[in-house]
Amino acid sequence: MAIDKENYITAGELASLYGIPKQTLLYYDKSGLLVPAFVNEHGYRYYSVSQYLVLEIILNMRKLNIPIQDIKNYLHNRSPENFEQILQEKEKECNRIMEETAKIKNSLQLSLKSIEKIRKTRLNQIQINFQKEKILFVSENLSGSISLRERMQILSRHNQKAFSKEHFKEFTTGWIIGKEEFFAEKFNKTLHFFTPVAHTIPREHCFVRPEGLYVTIRFQGTYYQKIPFIYKEILDFVQRNRLEVLSNVYVFPLKNHWLTEDTETYINQVSFQVEYPS
Repeated sequence: MAIDKENYITAGELASLYGIPKQTLLYYDKSGLLVPAFVNEHGYRYYSVSQYLVLEIILNMRKLNIPIQDIKNYLHNRSPENFEQILQEKEKECNRIMEETAKIKNSLQLSLKSIEKIRKTRLNQIQINFQKEKILFVSENLSGSISLRERMQILSRHNQKAFSKEHFKEFTTGWIIGKEEFFAEKFNKTLHFFTPVAHTIPREHCFVRPEGLYVTIRFQGTYYQKIPFIYKEILDFVQRNRLEVLSNVYVFPLKNHWLTEDTETYINQVSFQVEYPS
């Protein structure tokens, strides 16, 4: 079949004009997005000048990650209104991506601050200082006699609520011990798991840890191994300063399995609210 080379270009020429592989044109052909004007008896594919212009639309819409089928639909229904609708949908998608990226960036910044806090932390020093109000996401109650399996199930449910499948876990999970149990040396009587809140969680699942004076100590090693020894220092400090304990006890891992395999280098923090006698 004779063709007018002034009106048609080969697949190689068309690909070269846009700096794309010939395989891209073959893919568009197979998907029905840009079918050659005709194919000669030797299998060479030829495109019209108008298809050169159509390819401009296709390539630029693909830069926006618009699906092949959506592009195909638009090519058959081109209008300012339809193009505007496509752009508005992409704008909404961009806004969602920006929101998610901002959440990720915030999580990363919080995690980096936590690591810097570990580097600067002073171990085995009891401090008393004013702390601002904190919002904590708390688990269901763990009181009573429950098995390790049940504790893990409660922890799992807590983490699934606190962090979505897409959300990076920027905080570790701590636990709350009743003040009566703690000061009766029942150190494993956990009431709840808790996680500091850095993103939106329904308010009914949260607990407000009030602002006020808090006694805090950070120490190396696992909580259960070290707390019998640390407790003596805490009790002595409270009694010596005639402090009244107002809150339950918050145990929060600063350095755990995320940052080391050696449990001896774990760092835990114990804190509780107090006030001086009036």
